[in-house]
Amino acid sequence: MAAIDLKVNEYVKILVQSSGEIRVIRGPGQVMLRAHEKCLDGGKTKAVEVDADHAALVRDKSTGQVRLVTENQLFVPGPHESIEEIRELIKLADHEAMIVKDNEGLFKYYYGSESKRTADQPRSFFLPPYSEVVQVSWSRGRKRGSRDLYITRFDCRAQYMSFEFSCRTKDNVELILEGTLFWEIVDLPLMIQTTGDTTGDVCNHARSQFIKHVARVTLKEFMDDINCISQKVYEEDVQFFASRGIKVHSLEVTRYQCAEESTSEVLQQIIQETTNRMNRLSQAESENEVQLFKMQGQIEQERLNGELLEIQYAHSQAEAKVQGAAESDSVSAFVKGLGKAVPDLNDRMMLWHTLRKTDSLSAVAQGGAKLYYTPNDVNLSIETRTNAQ
Repeated sequence: MAAIDLKVNEYVKILVQSSGEIRVIRGPGQVMLRAHEKCLDGGKTKAVEVDADHAALVRDKSTGQVRLVTENQLFVPGPHESIEEIRELIKLADHEAMIVKDNEGLFKYYYGSESKRTADQPRSFFLPPYSEVVQVSWSRGRKRGSRDLYITRFDCRAQYMSFEFSCRTKDNVELILEGTLFWEIVDLPLMIQTTGDTTGDVCNHARSQFIKHVARVTLKEFMDDINCISQKVYEEDVQFFASRGIKVHSLEVTRYQCAEESTSEVLQQIIQETTNRMNRLSQAESENEVQLFKMQGQIEQERLNGELLEIQYAHSQAEAKVQGAAESDSVSAFVKGLGKAVPDLNDRMMLWHTLRKTDSLSAVAQGGAKLYYTPNDVNLSIETRTNAQ
């Protein structure tokens, strides 16, 4: 018989057939079987590495008790012990939660969020002996037709849930509604105590509420007030969601269509005509806005032109006043200056007019104009004289 070589992380269980005694030998070393001895569990076996992320669930066959070994070591079971399972450390994120049922059937809730945990609840833990993780089955799909969505880790963040169902209007038009529901788990124990199918309950309740409200309105009223109907469905029965430990943030219908093809074609025509009407209204509003803007521009331009004319008129008046004052001063100075030389005022005025005529002649002479004089203007007389012989 060959010796059994054992490494540091290996062991072997040996049964003494003559006495029924079981002994365990761990490595490193060599083992030689004696008479009436044989190896159990297929020979040498590797020891279990128990560390921060792994623990060993051990059963004592002599007493039937189960214990969880969590101390860091290379664990080698005793002669009457067997390793039932290697359990990994359960780590919860901030938004996650788990439910564990103990040996008495009581539920214990574990949360990743520090605000939801109590002082004696760990964030990461090993599943204790005689305990199991609670698993719930929820309905899935847009119509929640199958209940095969199994949940062990609950997401406590706000999340979307889509739905689809049929309902009839007051004028007997069957509609297929599609929408989304934005919800969040706020009380996990209350949710578990109240319902076993949270998504199915929420969608079925929303379906019944929509059927009730849509049956009260016609198709046209539904198309006009679809958002109001969604708001009523959510606001009228908030207590239903609160009693199940969840909070609904919003409920919206994203799409609807007629179940019958003929009615759907008519609805499409109505929608197309409504769209065209809205486009025409938008186009008319745009044209009106452009025209209004153009008129406002013209009004502003005319107002500025009026202000410009007022300013020009004021400037011309001021300029005329200045020129008149300068001319008046010039005349006054001329008349006063000739007071001694020409005592008669009329004579002085004649001199002034003569000078002004001289200025006029100078201005005309500098240009290309022609000046014509009448006999009266130049005091011209025609005489006939004969030479004396």
